[in-house]
Amino acid sequence: MAPSTDWDEIKRLAADFQKAQLSTTAQRLSERNCIEIVSKLIELKLIDVIFTIDGKEYLTPQQLIREIKDELYVRGGRVNTVDLAKELNVDLNQINLNVTEIIKGKEVQLVSGSLIAHYYLEKIAREINEKLQLQGQITVGDLTLQYDLPADLLQHGILEKYLGKIINGRQDPSDPRVFYTEEYITRTKAKIRGALMGLLKPTPINLILSHCNLTERLFMYLFDQLNAPGVLTGRQSGALYVPSCYTKSQNDWVINFFKQNNYLEYDALTRLGISDPKGYVKRVLSNENITFLSSCIIGSQIKQQLETALEECIASKSYLDVVSLLPSVLSDEDIENVLDALLKTNSSTILFDKTVFSNQYIENLKQACLPLAQKNAETVVKSGKYQQFYLEKQLVKNEAQQSHVDHKAERREERRKKASSGKGGGGTQGRETKTKAVKKHPRSKQVVQDSDSDEAPSVRKTPSQLEIVKVEDIENIIKEPLENEGLDELVTPISEYIQGHLNQTALAIAKDLTEKLLQDANQNRKQTHSSAQDKINILVNDIKLYEKGLKLFPSDQQVQFIKYLLKSFGGDILSEFCKYAANQSNLSVPVDNLSVEQRNKIMNDLPEEYMKPIRALNSTLSEQNMEQFYQAVDVCLTECGMILKKVDKKKDRLLVQNHREKLISEIENCDEPALVLHLVVLVLFTVLSQNMLHASGRQVPLIIAFLKSQLKDEDFDKVQKYHELVAKYLTAADDEKEVIEEKLREDLPLLKSLVAEVKKYK
Repeated sequence: MAPSTDWDEIKRLAADFQKAQLSTTAQRLSERNCIEIVSKLIELKLIDVIFTIDGKEYLTPQQLIREIKDELYVRGGRVNTVDLAKELNVDLNQINLNVTEIIKGKEVQLVSGSLIAHYYLEKIAREINEKLQLQGQITVGDLTLQYDLPADLLQHGILEKYLGKIINGRQDPSDPRVFYTEEYITRTKAKIRGALMGLLKPTPINLILSHCNLTERLFMYLFDQLNAPGVLTGRQSGALYVPSCYTKSQNDWVINFFKQNNYLEYDALTRLGISDPKGYVKRVLSNENITFLSSCIIGSQIKQQLETALEECIASKSYLDVVSLLPSVLSDEDIENVLDALLKTNSSTILFDKTVFSNQYIENLKQACLPLAQKNAETVVKSGKYQQFYLEKQLVKNEAQQSHVDHKAERREERRKKASSGKGGGGTQGRETKTKAVKKHPRSKQVVQDSDSDEAPSVRKTPSQLEIVKVEDIENIIKEPLENEGLDELVTPISEYIQGHLNQTALAIAKDLTEKLLQDANQNRKQTHSSAQDKINILVNDIKLYEKGLKLFPSDQQVQFIKYLLKSFGGDILSEFCKYAANQSNLSVPVDNLSVEQRNKIMNDLPEEYMKPIRALNSTLSEQNMEQFYQAVDVCLTECGMILKKVDKKKDRLLVQNHREKLISEIENCDEPALVLHLVVLVLFTVLSQNMLHASGRQVPLIIAFLKSQLKDEDFDKVQKYHELVAKYLTAADDEKEVIEEKLREDLPLLKSLVAEVKKYK
């Protein structure tokens, strides 16, 4: 009861105070006294008042609340607290403290610093309804800008709260922040349907939205409710609307084109607006047997045509230009894929570029080149190139095998050393240790090989393949028939293909020829060996017979005869050895009768086994020592596998007799005075001494001197005088030669008859 009594007392005092203020001046309190009284009451906590901003007035909290509500009402149900503080001349903090009491009743709410009454929200709802009915569609975002209110308040506190009550419309289920009327939905559906009905080709959705002034979300929502004459390619902003009429005409074009041409190009489908050509074709032509390539698809009809043409090509032993049977739109990669599939199981054809040749056609071209292979094979064998190539190849093979064996032996020895070094430690305290076996990996083998290769001896390189038949030569042969067929561009690749096979054929021919030559050479070597041995035996026997005759001369004169004998018959023996050794060493001998230069060249090219003894024999020819000559001949015979046959004295007498008759026959057929003299002297020596003599014209005086004691004086004088005439003729002037020559020819029959007379001596 105390508070109520105090408040009644305050009211009474206030009434008295007001009465005093209205009374005369003498009875009224001054302003200062009033302030002191109020301050004292506040100090005693007898009253609770609020000062105005200027401090000239006081308000009770109830009065402030009442004034706030009045101001809220005056302002239509919405007022900002800052504006209230200015309007009521009260501090903002006092306003905020008392607003809390106001909003407790839930009829007023504080939103973003503003007091909003429920009737203000109802007013806004009515305004929104009018706007919605007018526009057909509204969004929370637009209302937020218009009313400067939070979106949540507008959506939940107004739109959703009064929807169906004050606001006549519906909320978009796909976007709860959008509201529209049924009339708007109906009108928008009609607009969309009309736009879609007028389209004849794929159109971007953005263009439709722009034309109809619609949002994408609303369009997508309403499109599902329409029985639209078309489909959407997607739900994104860049999607297209494809009319059914366009799809139908598109499908008809694709099906008709494929039926007529049996192929479809991806680029053509893309130009029709088909984004996935392969998937589209699989769907539209699902019943067709089609092959997908990189740039197009082809049907079974094209493949059947190719298979038929290929069978005809093989049967006719001809060729097939595949490009002429394929659509021109096929890329090189597509053609290659088609050919791979076509020729995958066919081994009767060969492909060059984009042209298929039957094996028989290529074989015919190859047969035309076989004479060339035969000719070139014979050439390389004759020149020795093939033999050199074969020998180099064998050398490389042998060196590789030897190197492999050496490497294996080295590694085996290294492992043995490592194993032995792994046992027994150093010093007297050493103990035996075991090496753990480690599994060898292929990689470790490679490392061993690489490490060994640093110390391994260099191995001879394998010689490149011997090219017997050249591509250019084949081109010259097959160029004309291919050009007649219009296949000019394939001359080189076909020639290169044939060259590989033909070169192998030529190598086989060369191998056969070489083997045949080796067989013939072996046979010839046997014959050559026997022939050379017989010739050398004959020459050595002749030399010995001639040596027997020259030994009848004084020793000081024998040197001249030996020198000439070795130069002629010794040189012949040396030539026979050179020819035999060259034949055994596969060296060519230019002529049968070798000159000194030719003999020297052959000796320089011979292997060491032949070169050394033959050079030793060559050096004896200039030493005039018959014993050394015979020794050198024996060495050469041994190296060549020959023997010197035993001399038969009966045959020797027969040989001397035959030699004498041969000289007599030459005398009868000769009319040259000097030569006749030379022959007569040799015959006289042979008849009188029963020995053969080999001498040059320079030794004729010595022989005549030797015959002086053997001939009758008159016979000797004939020989001596004739010799003097010959000598005089050789040194006479040109004007004297005719006279001397005439005399020589007159005495020539007399000289020839001397042989018959001397034969009668015995």
